[in-house]
Order: sequence, then structure tokens, then C-alpha cells
Amino acid sequence: MDENDERRDRDKEFVEPIKVDPFKGNIHQRHVVKNDIDIAIPTKPPNWWELISNEEFHHYIKGFINEDLDFGDVIPGWLSRSDVLRMEMLSTSEVVHVFDMVDHDRLRLIVFDDGKSDKIDDFETDCREQCGVQKSLFDWYEIFAFHLDRVLEINRSLPAVARVLEVKESVQFMDSERFQDRKPRPLIWWDPNIQHGGEFMRSQNSLDLSFIDYQNELKYRCNSPNEEEHASYVCQSHVKNIEWGKLAMFDFLLQVHDRLDRNCCGYDVDEGEFCMVNGMHDVCDDIDKQYLVHIMTRKGDPSRLVFIDNAGNRKRSSKHLNFRLLEGITEVPKESIEVLRSGKLRGKLLQSLRVDKIFWKAVTGEDGANKLIDSIEDRVRHLLDYIERYDIQVIPDY
Repeated sequence: MDENDERRDRDKEFVEPIKVDPFKGNIHQRHVVKNDIDIAIPTKPPNWWELISNEEFHHYIKGFINEDLDFGDVIPGWLSRSDVLRMEMLSTSEVVHVFDMVDHDRLRLIVFDDGKSDKIDDFETDCREQCGVQKSLFDWYEIFAFHLDRVLEINRSLPAVARVLEVKESVQFMDSERFQDRKPRPLIWWDPNIQHGGEFMRSQNSLDLSFIDYQNELKYRCNSPNEEEHASYVCQSHVKNIEWGKLAMFDFLLQVHDRLDRNCCGYDVDEGEFCMVNGMHDVCDDIDKQYLVHIMTRKGDPSRLVFIDNAGNRKRSSKHLNFRLLEGITEVPKESIEVLRSGKLRGKLLQSLRVDKIFWKAVTGEDGANKLIDSIEDRVRHLLDYIERYDIQVIPDY
């Protein structure tokens, strides 16, 4: 799949935020009936952002009155048009409703005003494109993770921005502190097409996979051009083999353990992971009790993963990295490895992170951003050494 196909896939069915309309043309109509009269209302086609030139699109973005995002004179090439529009929506749209999550105290579900939707009663079933998840002050690394994902051309995480979110008094919500303390928090776009299912932690999985089954998926290269048939194992998912390579590589660089190593079995010392002290680590003695979590796919495409909860651990030392995250991986995408080997990772990340001015300020500008990138580059060296040592294939994405 080439870059244009990838962007079109991410862009399809996007509903743009209602802000300005600096260009005309390509107008369709939608019909409403009022007082028994059929009224035609001009609308843009669903894929309008694909139909205009780069100059027109950039003019559209400049029409947003937004001091918190700055895409510069040239939008970074790794950000798709739908990325840009979703970031603008998260950064500027007015909040019309806030939902609490009973099982996740650190999250708030946010409904934004898109100018067209009816009142939302059920967040999971009624949201289309106008919703987001506000995370806690401890999760700001998710914003860095989003930009890393795009720079590496993985394109599996959801758009994220930092925002000081304020809520009008007319909006009902339970927690007032996080909407009044003027502290920036991560906002992540809510993807309404994510599949929730499975019996193990249903709300946090699209499918059930034990660690043993996951290793077999890798061993037999399930859903790859080189899939190996084996009489004693039937592939348990539709996820392409290279998707696991993307996930493992991404999680290793960020030291996100929760998906592939929920019980922290790959860590030799405690450096702040909660699972090292809450009893979950004890399961490491019994591999039959180890499961993957946050393994998400979309309803229309179960072959590709969606990365959620990407905060990871930026402080994990290079001497105690979790290499179990890479266990069993047989192939990784050439496109990402080329970026890692190019020597351009730092420059691209700095350019991308500057777009989010609130995040940039929160990490104290270029000095703080460089410190974050220092730890990533150190992990890149370990990752490339591992790929070479274990003869992991570097192949084009498929």
C-alpha cells in the first residue's frame, strides 16, 4: 500500500468541523422537509478535502482562528488532511457534553459541537466524528506518541492534541476541577469505527488473544504472503503479520507494555510500572494466564490494528528495556526502518511537535523536546541491533 492509499484510507468518511468555508465549488445538496416543503441545503461532498488543491486546503486551515496549532507554511508531509482536520476539531470545537467513565477515572468522554448532530445519549453508539477522549495530566506522552507514529509512517494511532479545555456552565458534568484548573491535558480523537468485542476485557479489546496464541500467530506468519500452514494451529485473528511488527516496534520505542506484555514479564527491575507492584507481575510464572490487551481493529477492516493508550514510559532506562515486546516478531515495515536509519528522525519529530504549541510550551520548547527524542534515539539503536541480531525481515508494508 503506497502513501496515497494510506492517506485515503485514513481520510474516508471524515466529517469536517464547522468553522469557515473559504472556497466554493464541489457543492452537493442534502434535503430536509420543513412544513411539508422539501428544502435543498448546499453541502460539500463527503470527501471534499481530497477534491481541492494543496493551496485551497492550506487556505482552509488558515481560516481557523486557532493560536494553539501552527502547521507552518507547509503542512508536514506525514500528517494527512484528515489528521489536520481532526486536530483542528479537537483543538477548537466547543464542548456540548461530557461523559464520565465509571471504570476509568482518568478519562472523560467529550462531545464537541459539529453544528449538525443531535444530542448524544450513548457515547459509544451515537458518536460519529465529533467526539474525543480527554486524558489525565499523566498521559501527555500520548501526544508525543501520535507524532512519532506519523513520522515513522506507521499511521495506526489516533490524532491527539494538548488543550486547556473549558466547559460552559450549561454543560452538565461531574468533575469540575479538570475543566477549571487551566492545565493542558491530552485530547484524543474518538474513532467510532473501532471494534469492541471478545470476552476478555471487552471494552478494551477487539479480539481475544492469549500470549501463547499471539506467539503462534507470529510463528506461522498468519495473514501474510508467506503464511505457513500447520496442522496443529489455526490462525486466531485476521490481523496481518506485519501489523504485529509495527506494534512491537512502536511499543518498544515508547516502552508501552500494556498491550503485548500486560504483566510486565519482560522487565527485570521496577522503574515505575504499576503492574510491578499491584500483583499482576505474579502471573509471569504461568504463561497460560497471560493475555494481550488493547488489541484494537476497525469494524470494516479487522486486518489492521489501531493503537490506543500509547503513553508508555519515557523514563525507562536503556539498561532495563523490555525486549519481550519484540519476542517472536518476524518482519517489520521497511518504510519505518528507513526513517530510523536515515538520521532524520530528530528533525522530523521537532518539526511535527512544534505544530502543537500547547504541548511545545508544556515540554519547555526545543530543549525539552530534544530530551524526549534523546531517549527514543537510544532505543532506536537497541531496536536496530535487535533486528539485525535476530535476522528480522525488513519488508515493504502490505
